Parts: sequence; structure tokens; C-alpha cells
Amino acid sequence: MKMALQCALCETTLTGTLSIVSERTPGAPQPKHKEGEPLTPCGVAFESWEPIERSCGDTPSALEFVPQFWLNPDDLNGSVHNTSDVSRLNGCCGLDGCDGLNQVCRCGAGVGTLRTDCWTPTVFIPDPKGTKWTLA
Repeated sequence: MKMALQCALCETTLTGTLSIVSERTPGAPQPKHKEGEPLTPCGVAFESWEPIERSCGDTPSALEFVPQFWLNPDDLNGSVHNTSDVSRLNGCCGLDGCDGLNQVCRCGAGVGTLRTDCWTPTVFIPDPKGTKWTLA
């Protein structure tokens, strides 16, 4: 299925056309974390029914929801940028994405979490409340 991601608030298109691949599709290739490489190829959004992160304590992780879509950060267009909330921009050599939404639309709405740190998969995970999929 060919879809594009939009901001739920202002309906700005955040990506180009993406093919949605679900882990529930028989024979679908599963993404593998390779340090320094995006989790998914450009043009592909992987639908996961396992969260990319789980909490170890009583408080759920910000990325502990399903379904979850994993996108190549290069698929984002110029409408998406870092939040101005510096407390969400932690990481040693990139963004670790552990402190909540760190990417916003040009309208200011939170749209997802970017992970680019050395110890995390390189991936953009859209927020299901801040984004929506549209047919491309």
C-alpha cells in the first residue's frame, strides 16, 4: 500500500510516498539494527506490532505503543525539525529518543521521535496522535 504521513493538526505532508510493510505479512523482511545505518530503506515504512522499546519499571516508555511504524529518517521532508524543548534532545552523538517526542511539524505540533544516537537504531517513529496516514 502506498501512503504518505501527514501532521494530524495542520495536514502538512511530512514524507513522500511510502510503501507500508507489516510484520504480520507472511514473508515480510524484518528490519535488522546495524550500527550507523537506518533501520528501514528509503521509501518503506515498517509496521511493527512489538514496540521498539519497553520500560523496565512502573512507568511506560514513551515508545511503548503498538502498532508502531518505523521510517527511514531520510524520508522526512523539510516540514519536520527538532523540538525547541532541549530536554528531549538528549544523546551522546545523536538523538536517543528516550525523553518523548523530539520532532515537530512546521506548525509546532509534535509528530514523532527521531533516534540517531550510536547505540540506538537510526529510525523515525511517528506519534499516532500527532500524525495520520493518507493515500498517496
